[in-house]
Amino acid sequence: MKGKNIRFLTTVMTLGFLVAFSHVPVARAEVTLEVLNPRGEVAPKSILAPCPRIPDLSGKKIGVYWNSKAGGDHFWDVIEAEMKRKAPSVTIVRFGGPIEPSDAQIAAMTKDVDAFFFGVGD
Repeated sequence: MKGKNIRFLTTVMTLGFLVAFSHVPVARAEVTLEVLNPRGEVAPKSILAPCPRIPDLSGKKIGVYWNSKAGGDHFWDVIEAEMKRKAPSVTIVRFGGPIEPSDAQIAAMTKDVDAFFFGVGD
C-alpha cells in the first residue's frame, strides 16, 4: 500500500508542477553550432597524372614491388602469368621492402625497367 501511495503522490506532484509552469514563457534563441574536424586542417597531397600506357609489352621488362604481405605472392603470380600469356617475351622483376620505400630505393628499382607495378598490403 505504501508503494502505491508514493507513486500516486509523485504523479500528482509532477502533474501539479507541469500545470504550474506550463504558462511560463520560455525565451527561445537561435543556436548555431560549428562542427570542427578533430584532426585539424589536412592539406591534400598533390595529384600526379598517370604515366602513358605502354602499347605493347613484348620484350619489355616489368618491375613489381610488393611488401611481402601474406597472400600477395599468389596475387602477383597470377598477374605475372597473365602478362606472360599476353606477351610471352615479357620479363618480370620482383622487388620487396617496406610499405613506403625511400626515394633512393625507388630510383634503383625503376632505372632498368620499362614499367612498374607497385602493390602493398595494409
